Amino acid sequence: MSNTLVGVRVPPSAPINGVHMQYNKNSLRFLDSPDRLKYLAFLTAFTVILHILETFIPKPVPFLRFGLANIIVLMLVVCRYFKEAVAVAVLKTITGGLFTGMLLTPGTLIGLSGSALSISVMSSLIYFKVPFSIIGLSISGAVAHNFGQILVLMFIMQESGIIYLTPLLIVIGIVSGAVIGYIAHVFLIEIEKRIQLKKVEE
Repeated sequence: MSNTLVGVRVPPSAPINGVHMQYNKNSLRFLDSPDRLKYLAFLTAFTVILHILETFIPKPVPFLRFGLANIIVLMLVVCRYFKEAVAVAVLKTITGGLFTGMLLTPGTLIGLSGSALSISVMSSLIYFKVPFSIIGLSISGAVAHNFGQILVLMFIMQESGIIYLTPLLIVIGIVSGAVIGYIAHVFLIEIEKRIQLKKVEE
């Protein structure tokens, strides 16, 4: 996978034994091990924690989140673990709703719809081999997520005027998607680095 992120070339991580590390679709291959459920539970718990912490961050729009909890979902999608990405996204929304007392509110449906559209868009881009970087995928997913939320909110409130929030949500989606994509990029490189270091030690 290229180091070029939306037109900006990012230097690779520090070399290991003279070789610069880069992640690939196998960087989360520990999810194929016999302990996959344990690893998946850890990733889900980490995602839920981020989801809960985001409730304390001020929002420009009441239902809108910056999307830090989607870092793990993005990593799973990029590495072609589509079913796992869906599972983490659903568990994140439901478990986060339980902890924050928001489970039986419209926010749960809004969150699930946004995640569903986001994962669908990113998975489709990968399936059709659209040459997007991880940041390009992240931005596409973030914008789709916000658009999905707008559609459901319009349906719930029966208020078409909400559509005028779309330009704002596109801008927010681009910014948040770029940040989340870069963080996921760094995380995946670090994971691959640790995997390779472990191989060297063995």
